[in-house]
Amino acid sequence: MSSSGPSKPPYPGVVELEITAWAAGGRGLGRLDGRVWMVPGTMPGDLVAARIARDHGRWVEGRAQATLTHAPGRRPPVCPIQPTCGGCPMMIASEESQREAKRQFVIDALTRIGGLGDVSVDGIVPSPNDLAYRNKIELAFGRDPSGKRVLGYHRGDDPGRLVDVERCAVADERLQQALELARDFFVDGEGKDDPILDDDRDAVRLVLRASAKRPQVLIALRTTDRLFETAAAFAALAAERLPQLAGVVRIVAAAGRRGGSRVETLAGEPWIEDELLGIGCRVPAATFLQVNAAAAEAMLASVVESAGSPRSVVELYGGVGGIGLALARRGARATIVDADGDAVACGRDAAERAGIGSATFVQDDVGRFLAAPPAAVGRPDLVIADPPRTGLGRGVAFGIASLTAPRIAMVSCDPATLARDLATLTRAGYAVDRVTPYDLFPQTAHVEAVAWLRAG
Repeated sequence: MSSSGPSKPPYPGVVELEITAWAAGGRGLGRLDGRVWMVPGTMPGDLVAARIARDHGRWVEGRAQATLTHAPGRRPPVCPIQPTCGGCPMMIASEESQREAKRQFVIDALTRIGGLGDVSVDGIVPSPNDLAYRNKIELAFGRDPSGKRVLGYHRGDDPGRLVDVERCAVADERLQQALELARDFFVDGEGKDDPILDDDRDAVRLVLRASAKRPQVLIALRTTDRLFETAAAFAALAAERLPQLAGVVRIVAAAGRRGGSRVETLAGEPWIEDELLGIGCRVPAATFLQVNAAAAEAMLASVVESAGSPRSVVELYGGVGGIGLALARRGARATIVDADGDAVACGRDAAERAGIGSATFVQDDVGRFLAAPPAAVGRPDLVIADPPRTGLGRGVAFGIASLTAPRIAMVSCDPATLARDLATLTRAGYAVDRVTPYDLFPQTAHVEAVAWLRAG
C-alpha cells in the first residue's frame, strides 16, 4: 500500500508504514503525512507497524512494533544479537542488496550534497569476506539493568546501554580466544569488581587486534587515568594463556578523547607486526589501520596501480604511509603527512627496514602543513588524501588545490563529506573523473570510496 497519505493506525499510537528505501546509517526509510520516517531494523519492502520514538519536526525516528509484511529479500541474521546490537544493521539483507544500497548512498550524496550528479560511479567492489573480516574490535564494560557486569557493544535502539557480546560474527576468529579470556577475568572472575570498570567519566574499553599477515594478537585496555588495580594480573594471565599474544597495553586518555593518549606496556610489545602492500611494519597499539585488511589491501593496490608512475607524491592524512611507501618503492619521491606521531614513527621505521630512501614523513596537522609546504614538495604529480570521517579540515581542499598537482586521489569513508570536499575541489578548478566505492564493512551501512580528480 502507498504511505504517501494518512494511514489508519492498526492500534492506538501506532501507524502503518511502508519502507521504501535504505537511509544512511542502515535504517529503513518511509514517508507518511509529508514526513520522513527512519526506522531501525527495517529494510525496503517491509510493511511495519511503527510508533514515533523521537520527533525532529520534518522527520521522525521510528520504532517498529511489528512487521506486518516482510520484504522479499529479507533474511534471518546469522548473529543472534543483531536485532539489539547497533553494529550490523544491514545483516537482514543479502550482501548483493547491501552493496547496491551503498553504491546508491554514494550517488545520492554526490547529487544532493555535492551537486555532482553527472559524476560516474563504478559498481561497488565487494569484500573478499562478508563475515569474520574485522581484525580489530572495540567493546565497552558496563552493567545491565540488574547490575550484572557486561562487556559488549552499544545497542542500536539505545546507545546508552550495552548488549553483552560473547562472540561477534564479523570479528576475525583469532580474536575469540582473547575475548573469552577477557570475559572470564573481567565479567565473571578476579577483575569484575575493579572500581575502574565503573568509571563514570568514560567506560573502560577492550580493544582486540589481530595482525593481517602474522599469527599475532594485541590486547589494549583503553581507560582514563584512574588506578587500574587488576590490569597487571590480567596481562600476566593473557601472556600465560594466549600463545599468539604480541602484547597487552593500557591506553590512557582523557575522558571522551581519541587522541593525545599515552600507552603503557603491561606484557610483551606495544605494537603488532603487520604488512601493508608488501612492506612490513610494527603498528603501535593506538595507531589506525583499516579493520578489513583484505578489502583494504585491494583498494590501496588499486590506488597504487591507477597512480601510474608519478615522480613526486604527497600523501595527506597518510598514517603509516601505505600508499606513499608503495609508490616510493616504485621510484616516486613521496612526502607523507600525518598528525599522529606514533603512526609517523611506524612509517619511518618501515621505510628504513625496507630500504626505501625516497619517502619523507612529516608529523604535522595537514592544514598547517599546506599553509606553508616545504620547498622540496614543489608541484607534485599526485596528491593523495585519506581524511577521517569528518573529511578534509577547514581550508584543506583549497590548500590541496594550491599545490597545482595534475591529479588528486581522495579516499573517503563517508559519502557526505566526500561529496562536500569534491564540490570544493571542483570549485577550485578540478574535475572528477570517476568514483569507485568499496564494501570494506559488510553487514554495516558504511562504505569506502576512492575518487580521482584531474586539473581542469
